[in-house]
Amino acid sequence: MDYSKYYTPLSIARLLIKQLNIGTPDKIVDICCGSCNLLNAAKQRWRKVMLYGADIANHKVDDVIFENVDGREYALNHQKEFPLVLANPPFDYLESKNGFPQLFQAPFNDYDSSRLEIEMLIANLLMLQDNGTLLIIMPSSFVEGESHNSVREIIAKHYQVQRIIELDERTFGATHIHSYAIIIKNKICKQYKCELMLAAKQGENFNLRSIKKMTSSDLIKGTWTGNSATQQRKTLDIKRGNVSSASFKEKGQPVLHTSKLSNPWSPSTRYIGEDIVANAYAEAGDIVVSRIGKSAGQWCVHLGDKTPITDCLYRIKDPDGKIYERIRGKTFNKKLRGVATQYITISDFENWINTL
Repeated sequence: MDYSKYYTPLSIARLLIKQLNIGTPDKIVDICCGSCNLLNAAKQRWRKVMLYGADIANHKVDDVIFENVDGREYALNHQKEFPLVLANPPFDYLESKNGFPQLFQAPFNDYDSSRLEIEMLIANLLMLQDNGTLLIIMPSSFVEGESHNSVREIIAKHYQVQRIIELDERTFGATHIHSYAIIIKNKICKQYKCELMLAAKQGENFNLRSIKKMTSSDLIKGTWTGNSATQQRKTLDIKRGNVSSASFKEKGQPVLHTSKLSNPWSPSTRYIGEDIVANAYAEAGDIVVSRIGKSAGQWCVHLGDKTPITDCLYRIKDPDGKIYERIRGKTFNKKLRGVATQYITISDFENWINTL
């Protein structure tokens, strides 16, 4: 994939650098430096600072001591060296897992991920000096997704998450990427507060405003936004399936799975072993929603027997039919998340319902 179109615009880089409440660092590093806009914005604030950069693409940038190397390898060779680390890593699946097992040191030694941006996050944290600061841009799935609860809990417990800044979906141009900038300090603090902010784009500039303050106890539970999945479920009974497509068989018990975009849309039927235990089923009258792919956000009312659903679907309980009455004849029309693979979250679908 060509990641150059996702380089950090200088306008947002300058805004984010201004949010760093730190003293003058003697050196700064960005191990996926790309256009070097984050480093250049830092140089504008701290004129005498030494800049270091690494990237798998070869760059020649003035004032940056550059190495043409994988950022994860660079991090392993420069542990605990920097007072300030900047990063906007590529959002993608790993080409091969466990390529850099040395990254997974305490407190991440029991953690495993198939996402490149998670490995890059851990690599960046590894380079921080004591009391050093990391400014990193991450996809919304990292901040909001249930699958990343455990790594959020680890970070909130062993570091100090100072600010979480939701970036306008237009930050990276027409690609409409939903992302967050996160400021993390390499300091263990039992009790602290974190500020949730929003950077809204206005023309070529950004307007930053505070949304709310969160406590460390919230963060340690994995809740990093004020609109958490837990809060959403208090309103609607929405559940994601747990059956993986890797368990499909030619025969067995039927399971509902996502399908291609169509009008009207309906899920496909696949088969799994009788020993597979599902955590979510669609029953007659339930609303089934596609979670991932080009059909993400498409929905239908299930009219068949009680059937398990895969992890590519959501199930909404609608015993009195009130939800159906709100969405009948309407199509989910919000921007889909993701870069390589598009998807929606539980919050996305419920927020859409609440606008009707």
